Amino acid sequence: MQDILKNKEEFSRKEKTEEILKKEGIKINVNLPHIETEQETTLRTSEEIATRVTILAITNLVAFDSIDAEEAIGYLEDCNLWQYTTPSEKDFLQHPTEDKKFQETWKCECIWVLLWALQIVDTLPFPNELCDLNDVPAENYPVGGDKDPNDFINTPYNIRSKSEILDANDLYYRYHWACVDARINHMEMKMVDPGIVYERHYALNWLITYMNQEWDDISCDT
Repeated sequence: MQDILKNKEEFSRKEKTEEILKKEGIKINVNLPHIETEQETTLRTSEEIATRVTILAITNLVAFDSIDAEEAIGYLEDCNLWQYTTPSEKDFLQHPTEDKKFQETWKCECIWVLLWALQIVDTLPFPNELCDLNDVPAENYPVGGDKDPNDFINTPYNIRSKSEILDANDLYYRYHWACVDARINHMEMKMVDPGIVYERHYALNWLITYMNQEWDDISCDT
């Protein structure tokens, strides 16, 4: 009985996603495997998600030259958050080259996905335009002014359901395949932005604890 329910969930999610892709004119690989079921999935906790949003928000300020790296490190240390930065984030903050800053600006999309998981933003808009973090109300953002980011981290959020997060993960998994397929075949992907798709897929894989990988090591298999 359990196997029947598992298969029903897998096929239902895959079919629903493929119907969305069909309507959007995105190429579909019918042989692409199913993703994990709800029973097989462990979501990150509210505190883990809020902590990751906070770290990303601070490094994002450096990426956009809103604060300098030295100030960001001091801020993280003062708020007892330096320990939660990853090796790659430490490297970025200690050696913030222009190339690294540019790469880090893409993490706006990861921030948006995690805010969506915390139900702070309502939707994951169609991935053809970059999100604008200025659309997030200041009172719902972890940093800014004289805020203590730990207040944001310690807020008990009601995160979205496994079903809703897995639906999004399945969609971006299949978007990502279409982007990779276009690149391999030297075709321009016009419907969606491959960079946006990758960053959102990355954040969603982290949310579902994909392969038990930590933030720096997330793989976005297609």
